Amino acid sequence: MRSRKQFIGVERSLQRSWIKGAGFTDEELERPLIGIVNTYQDFSPENFHLRILGDAIKAGVRMAGGTPAEFNAFHVTDSEAFAAASMRYVLPSRDVVADLVELMMLGHGFDAMVLLGSGDKPMPGKAMAAARLDVPSIVVYGGPTPYGVHDDKKVFLETVYDGVGEYQRGVISEETLKGYEDALFPGPGACDTATSGNTAGMYIEALGLSLPGSGTLPAASNPQIRAAKAAGIRIMDLLRDDVRPSKILTRAAFENAMRVAMAVGGSTNMVLHFIAIAKEAGVEGVDFDLFDALGRTTPTLTKLAPSGPWGVTELGAAGGVPGVMKALGDLIQGDAMTISGKSAGEIAADATIKKPEIIADRSSPAGNDGAIYILKGTLAPDGAVVKASGVKPSMWNMTGTARVFEDEEDAITAIRNGDIAPQSIIIIRNEGPKGGPGMREMLGATSALVGMGLDESCALVTDGRFSGATHGPAIGYVTPEAARGGPIGLVVDGDKVAIDLEARRLDLEVAEEELEKRRANWTPYPPRVTRGYLKHYADHVAPASEGAVMPR
Repeated sequence: MRSRKQFIGVERSLQRSWIKGAGFTDEELERPLIGIVNTYQDFSPENFHLRILGDAIKAGVRMAGGTPAEFNAFHVTDSEAFAAASMRYVLPSRDVVADLVELMMLGHGFDAMVLLGSGDKPMPGKAMAAARLDVPSIVVYGGPTPYGVHDDKKVFLETVYDGVGEYQRGVISEETLKGYEDALFPGPGACDTATSGNTAGMYIEALGLSLPGSGTLPAASNPQIRAAKAAGIRIMDLLRDDVRPSKILTRAAFENAMRVAMAVGGSTNMVLHFIAIAKEAGVEGVDFDLFDALGRTTPTLTKLAPSGPWGVTELGAAGGVPGVMKALGDLIQGDAMTISGKSAGEIAADATIKKPEIIADRSSPAGNDGAIYILKGTLAPDGAVVKASGVKPSMWNMTGTARVFEDEEDAITAIRNGDIAPQSIIIIRNEGPKGGPGMREMLGATSALVGMGLDESCALVTDGRFSGATHGPAIGYVTPEAARGGPIGLVVDGDKVAIDLEARRLDLEVAEEELEKRRANWTPYPPRVTRGYLKHYADHVAPASEGAVMPR
């Protein structure tokens, strides 16, 4: 055990005196020391209940003969930063979370860890840390809250965002919008939409790093508290049996998790995070092309909000991730192992699909393909990503006229001022990992588009990202990004842009001779940030097609 080298022996007297100063006893230091990485913070609904779960995990560790030692990570909360400059700090925080876990775990000689968190960036950041450190690890997701209700209508995150545009159009009253706002969170947890955070909770379970069924449990519920205790107990088994993430995070595990995430219509952010986690795990070939290949043979089995009527908690009650794995059948590679001690095949075989109206049978799926499409073409030579399940059929094939914006705020203003004509392709560029910097999510722009009733006549294309709450014709992660000299940086107002989701194409219909003239005169957009962490990030971050990871 690492901790024995840190605290046991006469020569470690000073180290023991220091930790004893925090109330630890000699008996506790004789036991395995388990790091509990908590993302508690009191101003985010996804995190403010995590003290309860942290205490439950620590109780489980003690029950199984270990000594828990808790420290905090953090969560730059996406939904509190939408359509603001602060959103630039969200994606960069993922890699900082991974680094923080490494520094604390190795700096204190912990023997194993339970990673407790919520949110789209802390969750993959902690999975990255598990892969990097390769000590026995379990990830516990903070969970969703059930959907809200206002005037007998389900209220999801997108209900509130779209409601802003509906209010401005005179479709709903300010009182109704306020009702949505107040109803969204019946309790702690992530909102019940298939947001990026909830998607992470599901795909990390499918990867095998969380206990079966835990990724969709309602936040702070008794079942979730008991599952947190079970995780604390189970980590001691993993330590005893030396079950490390390297035994779990195989190519088969990644393919299983990618299929599950696409089958539930998860967030496009998964693409970045799977690539990043695979890099830490040393698993080759997890890239845009693998997403494209798996997506073509993975059916969409459930229509979660915003692409359908169901909440994530309803999916959990219908059978959760194990039920989706069961419905995927032989598309799941059953020999992949999980931290539960069961294989993926055993978990699927034991699952029960309680509500087939929510988890469809493969013979009659909600969609024939996976929800995530990878597009390529002259506007995105290295790829772009769209959540096809959220795009209305009438928008799958269109050619429109480009309206170019250098940031999301200007695009939102134009949309809400009625300055966007039908059949427009709204281009928001210089929002990529390097150019943003930080690759902001464009939920504000897509929600404005939907709220203003333009989602069946206009599309949005960006080198930025999208949230799991995004719906409508929104194409993101365009690579190369504008700041790296990609074609999206050459588009001008009036250009024709062609979108063909069936062919998985995204093309700029401008002659190559004209593009060469524009390239000769192109200069990078002036940097928005010239100091601090974002300057460092912009100087070093990899492209979106490589997971937007920082070099190690």
